[in-house]
Amino acid sequence: MESKVLERIQHIKLTTDEDEAMAIQLVQRDKILEEFSLSLIGRFLTKKPINLRAAKSLLRSMWKLGDDLKIIDVGEGLLQYEFSLESQLMWVWNNGPWCFDNHLLALRQWEKRMSFRSVTFLKQPFWIQVWGLPFDLINEEAGNDIGRSIGELVEVDCKAFKSNQSRFLQIRVEVPLNKPLRRGGPMISLEGVTTKGLLV
Repeated sequence: MESKVLERIQHIKLTTDEDEAMAIQLVQRDKILEEFSLSLIGRFLTKKPINLRAAKSLLRSMWKLGDDLKIIDVGEGLLQYEFSLESQLMWVWNNGPWCFDNHLLALRQWEKRMSFRSVTFLKQPFWIQVWGLPFDLINEEAGNDIGRSIGELVEVDCKAFKSNQSRFLQIRVEVPLNKPLRRGGPMISLEGVTTKGLLV
C-alpha cells in the first residue's frame, strides 16, 4: 500500500491551481530542528523482510538506551533514531557499524530538508584492524596512509600505542558501500619493503 502511494506521488500531474505553493509557517521551528538534530536515519541493507520489532528491541538493548531512544518508521524502509542526548547519538555513530540478523544497518546523520526521496547511503564508517605489519609500521602515520588507501580516513586509534598492545593497527575508515570490503593487500614502506597485511 505504502509503495503504491509513494509511486502515485511521484507521477501525479497537478493542475495550475493545485500547483500553487502552500506557505508553511511553523511557530516552533527552532525546537523541532533541535529535536531532529539529535537523529540518525538508517536502513537495513537487505531486500529480505526484516522483523522490525525484534530489530528495534535488539538495538535498544545493544545501545543501552531502552525507552530513551525513539525509533520512528519514516517510510521506504527508513527508520529515524531519535536520541535524548548528543552523547548518546555520538556513541552509536562512533561505535558502529551495527547489524541485525547479518544485515548491515547503514546510518547517516539527519540533515535539514531530508526526505525519504533524498536519503542515500553511499559510504559507511567501519573500524578496521590491520594485522601482519612490521613492528615499526604500527604507528599513527602508517595508519593514516593505510586508511586513506582503503577509503576516507576518519581516525586512527592511538590508544593502543599508549597501552601494552602493538599487535595490530586499528583505523576507522568510511568505505564505499558499492564495493566489497577489502580483505588485505600488499603495503610498501619507504624503503621499498613489501608486506602483506590482513584487514579484519
